[in-house]
Amino acid sequence: MSVLTPDEVLAKLKNVHKRGNSLVAECPVCHDDHHLYITRENDKLLLFCQKCKAKYPAILKALDVQPPTSSPVQTSSQKPKDHGKQIEEIRYTYRAPSGKPEYQKIRRKFEDGHKVFSFCYTDENGQIQYKKPEGCDNLYNLDRMAASDPGTLLYIVEGEKCADAMTARGFLATSTNTGSQKNLKLSETDLQTLHKFKRKIIIPDNDDPGMEYAKAWERMGAKIFPWREVWPDIQKKQDVADYFQQGGDPEKIRNWKYPAAEFSEEYFAAMDKADMIKPGLFAGIQALDDPLERQQIESLAAFRAKELGISREFQKNYKAWRVSQAQANKNSRNQTKFSGQPFALACGDWIADDDGVKKLEATGNGDFRYQWASPIPILPTEILLNQESNTEKIRLSYYKPDGWRSCVVPREIAANSSKIIALANMGVEVNSDNAKSLVKYLAGCVALNPAVLPRTKSTSHMGWTGEEFVPYTEEITLDSVDEYGTLIDSVTQKGNLEGWLAAVKPLLDNIYLRLAVAASLAAPLIKPLGALSFAFHLWGGTGAGKTVGLMVAASVWGNPAPGKLLQSMNNTVNFTTGCAATLGNLPFFGDELQTIKSKFDNYDQFIHQITAEVSRGRMDQTGRMQMQKSWKTAFLFTGEEPISQATSGGGVENRLIEIECAHQVVANGPETVQAITNQYGTLGPAYIAMLKQKKQDGIDLRAVFNDYHKRLLQMETTEKQAMAMGIMMTADEFFRMYFAPELPALKVEEVMPFLKTTQEVDTAERAYNLVIDLVAQNNENFFYSRDDDYGRPAYHHAPTREIWGKIQGNHVWIIKRVLENLLAENGLSFRAVSKKWAAQKRLVPTKQGKYAGYKSVDGIYGYFVELVR
Repeated sequence: MSVLTPDEVLAKLKNVHKRGNSLVAECPVCHDDHHLYITRENDKLLLFCQKCKAKYPAILKALDVQPPTSSPVQTSSQKPKDHGKQIEEIRYTYRAPSGKPEYQKIRRKFEDGHKVFSFCYTDENGQIQYKKPEGCDNLYNLDRMAASDPGTLLYIVEGEKCADAMTARGFLATSTNTGSQKNLKLSETDLQTLHKFKRKIIIPDNDDPGMEYAKAWERMGAKIFPWREVWPDIQKKQDVADYFQQGGDPEKIRNWKYPAAEFSEEYFAAMDKADMIKPGLFAGIQALDDPLERQQIESLAAFRAKELGISREFQKNYKAWRVSQAQANKNSRNQTKFSGQPFALACGDWIADDDGVKKLEATGNGDFRYQWASPIPILPTEILLNQESNTEKIRLSYYKPDGWRSCVVPREIAANSSKIIALANMGVEVNSDNAKSLVKYLAGCVALNPAVLPRTKSTSHMGWTGEEFVPYTEEITLDSVDEYGTLIDSVTQKGNLEGWLAAVKPLLDNIYLRLAVAASLAAPLIKPLGALSFAFHLWGGTGAGKTVGLMVAASVWGNPAPGKLLQSMNNTVNFTTGCAATLGNLPFFGDELQTIKSKFDNYDQFIHQITAEVSRGRMDQTGRMQMQKSWKTAFLFTGEEPISQATSGGGVENRLIEIECAHQVVANGPETVQAITNQYGTLGPAYIAMLKQKKQDGIDLRAVFNDYHKRLLQMETTEKQAMAMGIMMTADEFFRMYFAPELPALKVEEVMPFLKTTQEVDTAERAYNLVIDLVAQNNENFFYSRDDDYGRPAYHHAPTREIWGKIQGNHVWIIKRVLENLLAENGLSFRAVSKKWAAQKRLVPTKQGKYAGYKSVDGIYGYFVELVR
């Protein structure tokens, strides 16, 4: 094998890069940049240009290098030593202090023990370069060193193999990438990282080059490890890896004490002026752990300086050295070292360990003090980018006596020293004293770790986000857990799908319960079908099992217990819409709707607000419009009375599927509750997975919905009523087909009794019937005459209190203002219905086409509307 290694040949080639699964480069013969194909087989390198057909010898000649022995043009007189077959190849990765890989050192060993070293890295264009990067760092394990405390004992060894052997046994160890060269080549980053360690020990190989290597490190402040004291039988060329391989005890190395200076009066008496201002003296004093001992030695040094007449110079140099130490710490690239942390983060000059987060600062007089950011471990562990608002939140993980916790907060809170104090309510140890430091520490962690800190797509609501359905996806996470944690945590699983189906399917013979489950399953279909939110209401007297039925419908998605998915309606409308916005496309379940009635004259306003699909608009303190929350879902309620009243508008009637429970919804309530308390939340994810699969298979959900919608409209119900029930029947159809095929299909005729007809929902129709009823109820306020059995006038009535108008035959003349007030009191508008009344010939317009005219009725002048009964 020639000393001309494949890596050395590759290093001379230009533009070495990957092309598909092959390695290619610029051909030095024809200079084509991607047709020179490179094949590597153990210790051999095969080169061939597919464009100019140049082979190995011609390529080496063009590179102006001599070929190795394996080349056919190598002369026997120049044949170098053959080291035999390559038996080992190890790659050592050199990393930046942040942990990012910079380059690799490749170690190849041959049968006769000969070793060849080379380097490679990937440049910014993704091309492999077989050499060291320009200006690279030269210390191995820089990332481990950066993450270590300055008080840690650093061991310097000769070679990466030895460093790995030390690391495996719990030591902090490093080596240079140049082996035992006595001229140490260190980058500025290497020097800064080394400078923070007060104690360094060099463990060299047991040979002459190793001793020269050790002396070079000794000149940089390291102490040379005495091999003979620990391993008396060490042989020439053996190293620390050999020591461990032969069963050497790591504790003998660990227990060898770093020699400390023996400061005494005699020691200082022997020192001259130059000795008193050497950095070694200052480092020795600062290395003393006992504060009292350190102060005593500083006093002895001060006494000697005074004797020498250099007190001021001594103090100036000592202070300058301390400031330089603090500056070195400021420029360091530490890493977090919390027990149980998910990953290590670069944290600049902060010392982040199990004692908390702090950094060393120099005071004006040269002393040191710690600035604390947190007395407990804390670090950012995730950046959440909301896919709808494009705003960011940050997950903070922090350690408490019961273990690691986390919270998700807007970036503006973690970046503001006034607002971050609010996190104290969550257990973060922050107050007015350390708030600014904590903000700086967290901001630094985020800024220094763009490649390490996970950035996750997030959303503030469950349901559809693009093609994904939260929480049944790993692609998107929820960032509103802290605000609606109880509700979100309720969407969970217990038991298995088979157990839930076994408990629930026998109950679905009841049409009320089946429709409740269908309404629950319909919620995720509303958005993809482009439909509108609706309300489903089971009402009737107590003891009908309505609440248990609602719990069964809620158990599709999670924990159906009250206070979990099942909400009491003794809450504000804002709470309900907030829950709806968080649920997104999952159904809302509200029990005992009548408890909210005290907040409204009727339910109409409430139904309008929840089915509006968007929260109320608000302005923030700066005068900017706040982002409105939205949802598209189904609302399932129970109550003791109907939602819709005679005065309800058509908008309310249209958005409501209302069922009076003439018989029980669930016969055996306690047994059913016990069953769904142990089996819940398993159908939801399976149902969503089925919907996504059908969409991928090209099955059109809308086609199924359109068929039901069309058939329902033929039964003279309204568009919106048909839409709501059509979605429910579509959901029931998919549930039946894939989870309960033994159930009979729902028929349109079965559900029609629960839908409003066009006339029942028509506002003009309901307003007309209301007015006719009010006229009959208050006929004493009208002029009218009665005939006897022969058609002759027998009685003439004149109002004695209020005058509303006149009744004659099937015509009613009513004062316009009276009519408008009657309608307004019931939430209706004359202007909204008058045109339709006229079209239906229930209102007689004037000759000018007006819906009210000025005339005299029994001598009373005013504007009257003429209605036909």
